[in-house]
Amino acid sequence: MKYLGVDFGIKRVGLARSEGDLASPWKIIEGKGVWDLVEKIKSEAEEFDNIVIGVPEGRMGETVKKVVKKLKKEGLNIEEADETLSTQNAAKLMVDLGLSKKKRRENDAYSASEILQNYLDTK
Repeated sequence: MKYLGVDFGIKRVGLARSEGDLASPWKIIEGKGVWDLVEKIKSEAEEFDNIVIGVPEGRMGETVKKVVKKLKKEGLNIEEADETLSTQNAAKLMVDLGLSKKKRRENDAYSASEILQNYLDTK
């Protein structure tokens, strides 16, 4: 089964992938707003069986829930996952890997990988 992990943001979306038990950072997509990013996620998601989207708390969480609803209407198999501490854990991992400060600023794909890995670990 192929999984796509998503760390949704207003300007950038981090993506991770897995075809087994381990998630890995994949790429970052940028867009001109929420609905532009939703369209880009749809096109990236075509080759995946399941999409796991991290849902934060607060206002951003409400936005992500709207995105989830829209993607489900498009026929995609969406799972919601808690994204608590995914960004902090991704930053720590990137430091441990020795990535430069410049690379660490673009941690969205690593955050998506954390979200997806946590989801896979609970399955």
